[in-house]
This record gives sequence, C-alpha cells and structure tokens, in this order.
Amino acid sequence: MQRATFLMFFFSLVFTCPFVSAEDTRISRLAKRLFSPAKTNIQRNGENPLRQNSRLRRNDGTSQRNNTRDTNGFVSLFNGKDLTGWSVKGGDAKYHVEDGCIVGVVNDRSRNTFLCSEKEYENFIFKAEFKYDNNFNSGIQFRSKSRPDGNREVVYGYQCEMEPAGMTGAVYDEARRGRWLNVVTDELVEKTKKPFKQGEWNELEIQCVGPSIRTWLNGQPVSDFFDTMTDRGFFGLQVHAAEQGQVRWRNIRIKELPATPWKPFFKNKQFVGLEIKPAGEWKFLEDGTVYATSTTDEKRDGMVLSKDVFDDFAVRISFKQGKGNSGLYFRAHEIDAAHWVCGFQCEIDSHLTAGLWEVGGGPSKGRGWVFQPTAENAKNFKPNEWNDVSTVAVQDRIVTNLNGTQVVDKDDPDCLKNGKTAIQLHGGSDMEYWFKNYEIMPLNKDMVDLITR
Repeated sequence: MQRATFLMFFFSLVFTCPFVSAEDTRISRLAKRLFSPAKTNIQRNGENPLRQNSRLRRNDGTSQRNNTRDTNGFVSLFNGKDLTGWSVKGGDAKYHVEDGCIVGVVNDRSRNTFLCSEKEYENFIFKAEFKYDNNFNSGIQFRSKSRPDGNREVVYGYQCEMEPAGMTGAVYDEARRGRWLNVVTDELVEKTKKPFKQGEWNELEIQCVGPSIRTWLNGQPVSDFFDTMTDRGFFGLQVHAAEQGQVRWRNIRIKELPATPWKPFFKNKQFVGLEIKPAGEWKFLEDGTVYATSTTDEKRDGMVLSKDVFDDFAVRISFKQGKGNSGLYFRAHEIDAAHWVCGFQCEIDSHLTAGLWEVGGGPSKGRGWVFQPTAENAKNFKPNEWNDVSTVAVQDRIVTNLNGTQVVDKDDPDCLKNGKTAIQLHGGSDMEYWFKNYEIMPLNKDMVDLITR
C-alpha cells in the first residue's frame, strides 16, 4: 500500500511539472499579472481568450489537438491538419500541409504571396519555427493589413524577416514605407547571422506591446524599437517572389496580451482631460480640427495641458504648420513662469521637428538641446501639409518619430520620470497651427516589464 501511494505521488510530479525555460516561466508570470482581473478586463462572453483554440504538441512539434492551452498560456494558430483559419492573399505561391507543417512553395516570379490569419491581433507574444527546404527570402507579417489591387489584395505592414543570408529577425515595412525599421548596422547584420541554423529548424519570437516591437532568433534578441503606425492586424506567412524556393513552418502559437488603447484629448469637438492656459486662442473647426493662434504681443506661451500625470506612455499628434514654433511637451511639470511648465519638449518646427529640448525650472535641469536634428531631417517634414509626430517614454528611454521615421532613440538617465503632456504655442511670436489626433497610450508597470524584459 505504501509503495502504491509513493508511485502515485511520483507520477503526479512527473505529469504536472513540465520542463520549461526560466525565460518562459518569467513571461508566464508577467502574463498572469497582466490578465489579473484587478489589472484589466479581458472577459469576452465570460471566457478568457487564452482558453480558446490551443493545442497539445508531440515531440516532433506537430499538433494533436486544437482545444487546449500549453503550460505557458500559448495557443496554437495552426491545427496541424489543414489551413483552417488561414487564407491566401497576393500572388500565386502554393501552400499545403505536410507532416504537421505548413509548407510554402514558390510559384510566382513577380508577386509576393501571403498565407494570412483570418483573425487580427493587437498585443501578443508570437512564436513559430521555420526551416528552408530550398533557400530563398521569406518572412512573417504581423499587425498587417491588406488593400485591393485589381482582383487581388496587397498585404502591407510589419514583416519579421526570414533570410538565410542574414537579417532574419529584423523588421521590414512591407508595401508601405518600403524600408527597414531597424537602424541597419554591421552589428545588427552579425546579430542576425550568428544564431541562424542553416538547413535546420529555427525559432522566431515576435512581441508587440503597445508601441514596442521586439524580436528574437533562436532566443537571441534582434529587434527592439518603438513605432506607433499600426496597433492591430493579421499574421501572414510570406513566400517571396522568386524563381524557386520552399519553406515550412510549425509550432505556430500565440499568447495574447491585454489591449493598450489610445485615449483621445480631442473628442466630439471638445477638449478631454485638458486645461487651457490663458494665452493664445484655441478653437475647434467644423471637422474637429483645432485651430490655434497667438500674436507677437502675447509674451506667454499658449498651451493646452493634460490634467493627469503620466509615467510611461506613447503620445502622438498630427499638425500642420502655418507660422511659428510649437512643441509637444511630455513629462512636464507646472511652474510659475510665462511658459507655464518645465521638462521635455518634442520640438515642432520644420526640420527640427521631433528633436528633444529640455526647458528649465522646477525639477528640470534645463539642458536645452538634448538631441538636435540635423538638416537631413528636413526630408521627413512636409511643409504646408499634415505631419505626424510621436514620442514614446519608457523608463529612461525616449524615442521620437516624424512621419514614420525615427528621429531620436536615447537612454537619458537625467530625464524626468513622469509629468504632464501639453501642446505649446511659443510666446512672443506670430503663431498659426492646426492640430488633430492628439492622444496618449499609458503603459502600466506590467507592460513596461514585458517591454524591458
């Protein structure tokens, strides 16, 4: 009887203690905190989305079932038997299922082809293994969209590169900006070559948390940047236009994370969560655009200032410059001065736009230019047109973008750690600006932990 009891205890340990990596365990703990009811409401029809459509895997990585979740909360996007839940867009490459893998075969010399998930995703950790039977260029689209092109659809958006010659894990903006979103250096190229296993299975991991995009190749970090262009979209397995080539994918799985919604400061032609300082003039036009003006005899800055204080966040705005110098303040603190606040300003002024200027006073050191763009930045600015500028602040890291191009990526230990956001009209100047789409995405501690893991 004692022996039987011991055996029952032994086997219960074996079958309830799966062998997982320390990193997977840490991610699982972070995800559990994120999905805590105290943190966020993720119930849909009374069911946690992580309980839906997952699977068990055999030792060879193929699917046995499609209704269970693995020990770390990942859910399968591929049932191992057919292409249910996926559809082909773009060119004429062929996809089929073989030995529990999705196989992509080149069949189009001029058009890229994509096997796309029918469902869209926002924030997630995505993992997939891939192996080339015949080398060529491929990739995995994420947060992607499609647009009509005659009787076909063109897929566009973020692509995690798959390239045996190098750059696997770097991110390319397919059919949109048409360029690498990483800063391409010799170090980056080497970082993508070293972990790659020629002729063997490789694993890619893609993590999207709000503006943060990160990738890993076989557990080694590759990409780590911020971009606010697209928050949600489908996955797509690419077969690039080529003469020949064949690639296969398996163990395609995802762990969904809570959404990080944008909170608008302009809504229904009203200011939301903003205080208007008594200088300059701010008024809504019929289309919801804010028209802002000030004159040279007004020595105080014109300003609309958030009522709330933010720690880590992404903030963005669209503007059209008429006359004068403006700025997008962040981590700003109120002071008794004609410019109302101190702290960081994301500059808004022709080629200097998206540079970093620190205004002094209060707790701020007032360092002036922390990063001043060169004249080269003028090519990113659109005179007399709408421009999009964004700032992401996560701990000491500050990143700015102008019209989809990164201008600043700086770790600044001397920066203020929190504060308000504001739009400025420079005092003592003849000012005319148009603003729209002013909004902020707060990032809580659990999200920041994932972004910086």
